[in-house]
Amino acid sequence: MQDEHLERAIGFVQAGNREEARGLLEQVLKDDRANIQAWHWYAQTWPNTKDKVRVWEACLRFNPDNKQAQEALKDLNPATKLSLEASATSKDVRVGNRSAQFVIWGGVGVLILAVIGILIALKNSVQNSLPKDPADYFHAQPVQYYLYVPNDYSGDTEWPLFVGIHGAGGSGLDCWNMWQSQADKEDFILLCPTIPGDAYGFRQDVGENTVWSAIGEVKKEYSVRNRMFFAGFSAGAFFIQGFTYHYPQYVSGLSILSAGVYLNPNLFPEVIPMTVVIGDADDGRAVQTSQMFVEGLRGYGFDIQYELMPGVGHEFTRKGQSLTMELFRKIVKK
Repeated sequence: MQDEHLERAIGFVQAGNREEARGLLEQVLKDDRANIQAWHWYAQTWPNTKDKVRVWEACLRFNPDNKQAQEALKDLNPATKLSLEASATSKDVRVGNRSAQFVIWGGVGVLILAVIGILIALKNSVQNSLPKDPADYFHAQPVQYYLYVPNDYSGDTEWPLFVGIHGAGGSGLDCWNMWQSQADKEDFILLCPTIPGDAYGFRQDVGENTVWSAIGEVKKEYSVRNRMFFAGFSAGAFFIQGFTYHYPQYVSGLSILSAGVYLNPNLFPEVIPMTVVIGDADDGRAVQTSQMFVEGLRGYGFDIQYELMPGVGHEFTRKGQSLTMELFRKIVKK
């Protein structure tokens, strides 16, 4: 499976589809941090030199003796090159007078300190961007859920709480894989509860009890805003509509991804910003209903974005992720 993901990712990179490739490569690197080929192509998915440096720094943390990573970082990082050049220059002028040597070595010392500071900052940045092991963030009681809190969290202010809801037959791990990579970038606390059910779905009351139990645990330790952002896929996309119908005062926005069923628009007691995303190759009735749902909401004055993706079936996509983040940023006024 790893080889298949890697091959697909390389194809995506070569076709210019970096985001699709990045997701696949992150899955490979979660399981195999020593896969230098995966690190190489992962670096290619980031357009900026700073981000490429970040990736290779991460690679070296797990593979400190790897020559390819060392050379890649040396080529990318101007500070490293400058430090080496300054060191070489200082050796060349040792035959000069002592005052000249003192000035040169003093300058090199300052430069080395600056480089150390840069590397420490890069290390902290890399730690935030590395694929995280979800097992480290799993909670089994009082309900099952995954919780991710960014490293720069501070209890001095209330943080946005982003709640991801999985589809039928899924688990909180599905939503972790969808959203965890965005938490540090967008500065939100991510909660991914597992709602008990089967391949056909789960009950609304069971889901609401599970979600509220998990939210209660979060609020015991962290300062979060009263209104929460919800993103749901498939059955989870219908669930968050029902949750909003019952608890509108606690919802800041909804991302409804590939829902099969939609509530009657007049059941929403508050005008809440929403994004609705579905593929035109999904179930025909779901597509038609989604269009009626959006038209009805707009008639009531809702701020709603609708995206019908051509050639896409019943699946989670990077486009859906991107549109969700756009709505989230709009709501939190970033």
